[in-house]
Amino acid sequence: MRFCMVLALVLAGCTLGGGKLAKPSDSPNPITGDAIAVTSLDAPAQAGADPANPAATSAAPAKPDAAAQSPAAKPGTTVADPAQAAAPPVVEKPARVLTPEETACVKTGGLWSVAGEAGGMSCLHMMRDAGKSCRKKSDCAGDCLARSNTCAPIAPLFGCNDILQENGVMVTLCID
Repeated sequence: MRFCMVLALVLAGCTLGGGKLAKPSDSPNPITGDAIAVTSLDAPAQAGADPANPAATSAAPAKPDAAAQSPAAKPGTTVADPAQAAAPPVVEKPARVLTPEETACVKTGGLWSVAGEAGGMSCLHMMRDAGKSCRKKSDCAGDCLARSNTCAPIAPLFGCNDILQENGVMVTLCID
C-alpha cells in the first residue's frame, strides 16, 4: 500500500505542468533571476560573450593571448611536429607503497592477489611439488588433493576442495 502511494506521488509529479517542458530562455533562472542562456556544446565559448544575449557576440573567433603562445607557435616560426606541440604534459603516478602484509608475502616468494569468492586479498604461494603423487598431507608441501591424489599447485586453496589428511582420510576443506 505504501509503495502504491509513493508511486502515485512520483507519477503525479511527472505530469505536473501538463507534461510540457518550458523553454530555458522563456523562464528566469530561479537562483539569479536572469534569463537562462542556451548554448551549443559543439561551439567553444567566446571571450567577452554575454551569456544572457547570445546574439550580441560577434562571429569572429577570439584572438589568443600572445603571451600565452609558445615560441614555436608565434608567426614566422614552424613547429616540427604539430601533434607534439599540442600534447598534454605527462603526469607520472607516484610509486605505490606496499602494506606490511604485501611486503611479507613478497619476501616469502608469494604473490599478493585477489582470492576467494569474497574478493579479499591474500598471499598465494606456488607449490614446488605441484602435481606430484600423494596419499596423505605430509607427502606434499601444501595439500594433497583427494580426487587426483596429487599435490595442490597453490596454497592456500580457496573454495571447497576434497583433501587427504595426515592419516589419509578424505575431508572437504572450504576456505573463502
